[in-house]
Amino acid sequence: MGKRIKANLYTETKIIWNGYEHLAVRNDDGTLFSQGHYKTHILPADLPEWYVYGRYYRNFGYLSAKGVRHLHYHPNFFTNHFLKDDFLFISYSEKIILNEDVLKIAGYDERICGSEIIAFVIAAEKYSEYDVSEIKEAIKNKSQWLKEHFPDDYEREVGCQPLFQESV
Repeated sequence: MGKRIKANLYTETKIIWNGYEHLAVRNDDGTLFSQGHYKTHILPADLPEWYVYGRYYRNFGYLSAKGVRHLHYHPNFFTNHFLKDDFLFISYSEKIILNEDVLKIAGYDERICGSEIIAFVIAAEKYSEYDVSEIKEAIKNKSQWLKEHFPDDYEREVGCQPLFQESV
């Protein structure tokens, strides 16, 4: 009998408070935590290929790129980092709603940041057949902005590697 893989997020650890500090704890048997909280019987090897490995909510784990209904990329143009302070909002059920007047974003299920953004965008394009062309363009624009405003940081964080492999 197969294992029930239903959560969008599975993590290797969960964060607990021991009364003095926050600690990341693992299951002795190597099983994962559903949504970063609930012990499962699922091992990393049980997950389908559309789960993207990365750091999510201070834990290493796997986030599903299948079933994505809407994405919104929100770049940060106030720091000298490439993706560290940017966010990708992910919805598996509804359209993400932007309210620019109060800088509020609603209707998302997950929010990721950092280098995981590019890997997730590529996977969402493949496994959800989601049109990510606008997000790719926005990420390329962020890269260009960093190159113009913080050239040394651009070289360190982006360098000369292509951000996305172009289809031939």
